[in-house]
Amino acid sequence: MTTCWVPGADESPYNIHNLPFGVFSTADETLPRIGVRIGDQILDMYKAVLSGDCQTCATCAALRDPALNRLLSLGKEAWRQVRAQAQEALTESSIQEVATNWLTPVSEAIMHAPLLVTDYVDFTMRAPHSDRYFPRASNGRASTLLPSGMELVRPSGYRRGDDGLPVFGPTRALDIEAEVGFLIGGESEIGRPVSPDAFEDYVFGAVLLNDWTARDFAELETDGLGPVASKSFATSMSAWVTPIEALNASRTAAPEPNADMASYLKESDRYGFDLRLNIEVNGVAVAGANFAESHWTPAQQLAQLTASGAILRPGLLYGSGEAATGQFRLENGDIVKVTATAPGPRGTTIALGEVETRVLPSIT
Repeated sequence: MTTCWVPGADESPYNIHNLPFGVFSTADETLPRIGVRIGDQILDMYKAVLSGDCQTCATCAALRDPALNRLLSLGKEAWRQVRAQAQEALTESSIQEVATNWLTPVSEAIMHAPLLVTDYVDFTMRAPHSDRYFPRASNGRASTLLPSGMELVRPSGYRRGDDGLPVFGPTRALDIEAEVGFLIGGESEIGRPVSPDAFEDYVFGAVLLNDWTARDFAELETDGLGPVASKSFATSMSAWVTPIEALNASRTAAPEPNADMASYLKESDRYGFDLRLNIEVNGVAVAGANFAESHWTPAQQLAQLTASGAILRPGLLYGSGEAATGQFRLENGDIVKVTATAPGPRGTTIALGEVETRVLPSIT
């Protein structure tokens, strides 16, 4: 079994089999830079590149950026190479002495959004009778994706007042929707659909999402073009991106597909991911879900994105749809945390980066 020289890393869910990517800074080094989490430490990829002989190739240049976008644009082989090199640096004793200088304790890090999300699409993961042909989705608002730790101002909008008539004001029904998000790295051609079997060629990694919903605003949008006020105000995202390669051990058979679904959604290898999601409110577990029960797989949702000929491009994020919710009416001051774990190789466990948010009062 591969062991890591970083103390405590082998026992951590952020072990050598995980290695999520994020962007961080510190009080002393304020430039945001890419890091890879290992246990309670962050491997500073900026310092690792500066200490090496190669600094001008496309991959090294991307690792010096303050966001993951350029790395995502380089494609699957570059992603795998960077991850393999990080694993080597963290397991080879011959590199330990120099690599120790590239570590920053998580407790000293200031986390930032890991990338600039260019597009956001939110799917449904379930298949009621009306959705049995293809997965339904709505376009979200990339500008209101918030990194974990950023507080949420209670949104205002139209809801029904006590007399049943529409009234403008703060939502009284702020609710949680825990989802898994998938980040696109490759770029497809316009007009050319992408097969679900190409999932690994285009998906860089996974994040946890809290796709907040104002249920009372949604009541007035059910007959319109789709959710706007009830969803557009915020989606919170984990600061750590788990490489899709790290989830290989969590692959599991997906539910039996519908016989009458669209032909372009058929997969040669139909699988989901055995992720266990958990929601806490003020430190108390209130809901959970098994992501493996998703009817529409992440690969099928990827195919749906391009079925019309629309393109994939680096930085596109698509959400799985609601995996867990508790139908809450959150109060000001409530702290919501979404976490998830997955099986790793040889009996290990890995964790996806958490999403934690405090609800603030409305400003109206």
